[in-house]
Amino acid sequence: MNKKKHFLENLEKNLRGIPKEEINDILEDFREYFDIGAERGRPEDEIILSFGNPKIIAKQIKAESYIKKAEANTSAANITRAVFTTVGLSFFNIIFMLPVFAVIFSILAALFAAAVSIGAAGISGTVASLFYPLYSQYFTFTINTAVPVFAFIGMGASGILFFIGDIYLAKLIYRLIVKYLKLNISIVKNRRQINEI
Repeated sequence: MNKKKHFLENLEKNLRGIPKEEINDILEDFREYFDIGAERGRPEDEIILSFGNPKIIAKQIKAESYIKKAEANTSAANITRAVFTTVGLSFFNIIFMLPVFAVIFSILAALFAAAVSIGAAGISGTVASLFYPLYSQYFTFTINTAVPVFAFIGMGASGILFFIGDIYLAKLIYRLIVKYLKLNISIVKNRRQINEI
């Protein structure tokens, strides 16, 4: 089996998970690079050495593909896939950035949980306050019903506003993460190009 074929098969195997048409385009580009190198008199070994490890190339290509997908279609699944693929590109990312992303996602989850809790407490408090006159004989104190009703309505509205604010914060963090991932990919690519020189 010649080395070019082995390299391309390895690359194709490691590119699984991205659209087939994209894989075909990438493989065609690499075939062209091999042809151009052969025309210039470079041996296959030298061409393959200049490309580097097909697994690393595939990781970079997949990370770029997932980042583009996350940019085009905003969803938790897309950003998670892009983050984990990009984090796997270098040791620095695994050690330093994975915990940062975990903390960011945990804080966002806590903020959403707090917003839902405040909103739910406001709604249930409003309902309970409205039914207070029906069950007032069970309480040893009397209370004006209007005060807690309006207080709990305010609490429910605050929870809803808090939730809306969380959505905007999540969108901002999403955009910042995508920008960071793009920057990270470009740094890894530049480092690879410097190593090739």
